[in-house]
Amino acid sequence: MPLPSFDLKEPGTVQFTAERAFDGRHLTAFCLSLRDESNRAAYLTDPDAYMQRYALTAADRDLVRARDWTALLRRGAHLQAVLKLCATHGGNLFDIGAHNAGVSVTELLAACPRIVSAVPGKA
Repeated sequence: MPLPSFDLKEPGTVQFTAERAFDGRHLTAFCLSLRDESNRAAYLTDPDAYMQRYALTAADRDLVRARDWTALLRRGAHLQAVLKLCATHGGNLFDIGAHNAGVSVTELLAACPRIVSAVPGKA
């Protein structure tokens, strides 16, 4: 079933709807399972066998293998869950954001030069 398109003011925004979340619940469950160290080890040892546990389709497995963060979000995986998968491969939220924007992490960081020098309320 093709995903619905949305008329959004901000191009490229992935709208996380209830329908999309329901359709991607298996991807979210798979990604969230990687919070556990033993699951990460099992996944990294044999990704295909591990992904089969979560009933990922061949297309879903291809997206995971390609580390196509944007397509995983469009399929309905929750951003915080995809972050677990990205981190398992040594990435972070900037890697996902850069992928979504179609730029390198360096370019993304240059476009967002906010520097946090202190946590509010801390000395």
